[in-house]
Amino acid sequence: ISSTKPVSVKAEITHVPKRKKARPYTLAQKNFTAAELAFWSKSGIGENVLKAYRTVSLKKFSSENQERKPFSCMTSVDEPMFGYMGKQHIKVYRPCSQMRFLYAGDFGDNYCFGLEQLPAKGDLLFITGGEKDVMSLTVHGLHAICFNSETVTIPVGIIHRLSFRFKHIVLLYDVDKAGLDSSAKQELALKNYGVKRLLLPLAGTKVEKDISDFFRLGNSRRI
Repeated sequence: ISSTKPVSVKAEITHVPKRKKARPYTLAQKNFTAAELAFWSKSGIGENVLKAYRTVSLKKFSSENQERKPFSCMTSVDEPMFGYMGKQHIKVYRPCSQMRFLYAGDFGDNYCFGLEQLPAKGDLLFITGGEKDVMSLTVHGLHAICFNSETVTIPVGIIHRLSFRFKHIVLLYDVDKAGLDSSAKQELALKNYGVKRLLLPLAGTKVEKDISDFFRLGNSRRI
C-alpha cells in the first residue's frame, strides 16, 4: 500500500540535553503514509491513538552512537521509522530494521510509556512489554503502561504510587521464554503491592506472543 499524497515534512527539531551522558538529537517529522497507518492498524491503532501517545512518523533522525560519533537514519518504504516522543527524549522504533530501537535525549531516572495518559483512578492497570502493546490495550478500553523493556527492573516507587490509584496491577508480558521468565521475576519482586501476572493463551512464537498479536488474531478483550 502506498500513499498518493505528497509527503509533508515538518520543521526539524533539535534537542541538546542538559545531562552530559544524554545524547543530542535532531529529527524531521512527516505525515504518516497509508502503508505506515496500515502497519499500526494491524494492532487496531489509529491516528487518534498515535497522537494521544505522541507517536510520530520520522523522515530523518540524527544522533550519536556510544563512541559519540554522529550518525543519521532515513525512513524508507521497506524500513519505516517512528518516534515515541518524550519531553526531553525520543525512543525511535524501526519495526523492519535490524536495529529496531534507538535512544537519544534525557530519559530522566525512569522511562515509563503511557504514564501521562492514565486516569487519576481506575480498576485495572496492565504493565506490558512495549509501547505498541500499551496503545493496543488502550484501543480496547484498557489502561496500560510499559517500561523500556521486559527485562528492566520495574521501579518500585512508580508501582507504589500507582497502587493507590488502581485496585489491580497485572503484568501482561510476552509468552515467549524471555517474557515468561521476566514476568515471574517481576511478580515476585512486586508481590508486596499485590502485582500479579496474566499469561496469554498464545503459542509463544515470534508472530504469536504478545497482546497485540492476541487482538490481531481476532480475540476480544476477554482474556
